[in-house]
Amino acid sequence: MKIWQSIHYRSWLRKIFFLGCAYLGGGLIQTSQGETAVDQFYAPQVPGVRLPASGIYPQGRKLAYMGYSGEPARDLTNGFTVAGPVYGNELPYILRCVSNGWPVVAQIGLPIKFTAAKSNAIVPEKAALERVIQERVQALVAFTNITWWAVTPEELRPWAAKEMNYLETVCTTIRRADPLHRPIYLYNPNHRDAHTLAPIARQVDIVAKGTYVNSVGRERERAWVRWSVEQEIAAIRAAGRPGAIPLLNPELCKDPEPAEDGKIRTWVRHDIYLGLASGAKGVLIWSLFQRSEVRRTWQLWYDAYAECGRELNGPRGLAQVFLFGSPRSDLKIHQLDGEATVLLTLGGRVEAGTTSEQERSTRSIQVPAWTSAEFAYGDSRWLFLINSANSPSRFEITGWPSGSLSRDAFTDAIVPLNDTEGLPVTLPANGVFAVRFSHN
Repeated sequence: MKIWQSIHYRSWLRKIFFLGCAYLGGGLIQTSQGETAVDQFYAPQVPGVRLPASGIYPQGRKLAYMGYSGEPARDLTNGFTVAGPVYGNELPYILRCVSNGWPVVAQIGLPIKFTAAKSNAIVPEKAALERVIQERVQALVAFTNITWWAVTPEELRPWAAKEMNYLETVCTTIRRADPLHRPIYLYNPNHRDAHTLAPIARQVDIVAKGTYVNSVGRERERAWVRWSVEQEIAAIRAAGRPGAIPLLNPELCKDPEPAEDGKIRTWVRHDIYLGLASGAKGVLIWSLFQRSEVRRTWQLWYDAYAECGRELNGPRGLAQVFLFGSPRSDLKIHQLDGEATVLLTLGGRVEAGTTSEQERSTRSIQVPAWTSAEFAYGDSRWLFLINSANSPSRFEITGWPSGSLSRDAFTDAIVPLNDTEGLPVTLPANGVFAVRFSHN
């Protein structure tokens, strides 16, 4: 059957269905309990876990949205919610955050270089290491605006027993010394997969790997964002850590070719919303520092990330949908035109000193070219649709109850609905669409 014939046939069937619904119940299907399909579809969702509104997830209702080495006074009024980690002497930075009441991530660990050519990786005996870590935590533990602990050094190798023993001791000691049980994070290299993330996930609470799309040669393979978050989720499951959460680690570290400067906003929006739609529960960007490698386009990247931050954490509150919305699959998305799958290349030489030969090996897999995520939150249904292909795609959405209203989730503009037709959506390359369905 040709595409246009298939579309016409489905449209004809939907008209019969909706006209039948209108005839039987004034446009509403009656259920055995006396409720209507609309009532059930838009039944208010009550979060199962009560968390403080001012806290940072997973210990509060705010999405962690931050970057390394930023300027908290600037960032926290621009859609960001946490002052991210900084390199070097972080104490003045932390004290400045404390004096201003800014949420901040504090780093805990020893200045060890496990993988340096002339390694100074002399790890103290376990008891001595515990004493050092405990002293460092105790010096900071009273600062309640510290939201997460970040283990240093980063990129610990799961196949190196000395490094995993170090990680286990550091994490165990932090938990013992911190009565607030704040989550523990460790940065992992871009090429990690579920298999090599699992040993890390057994120790930490925030599971993350680099997702530096352009910097690792995947500028035109942006579905890698979804694959990356899925690896984190699979590692959490394999490690038996249901309380751990996956984190998105996107990039702000490199100028593209000048002709591509205009794509930056599209790239950022794609990567942020694909990461969250794939299951990430926070965002930590590397980095907000104005590095020389990104001097020409830093402001373009920053403005795009800040725009997403305001949508997520500002009055629209889209972060609440991703954090606390209940996943649903009642709305149906039919792809009418465009790529259904794309080829994704794994492996590469980035961070070679902290990745294994297997992780760096080049191999290709087929992955979905588009991603959708539907949530019931509040008294509405929310749908996010992301096109990861490098060409446009057309979709048709169906499945809402008769009489529903819909608005663009980003702008609040009305999206016209016809109960006897599907909602057409055309997405450009790397485009993002978000819609909120409601009864009134």
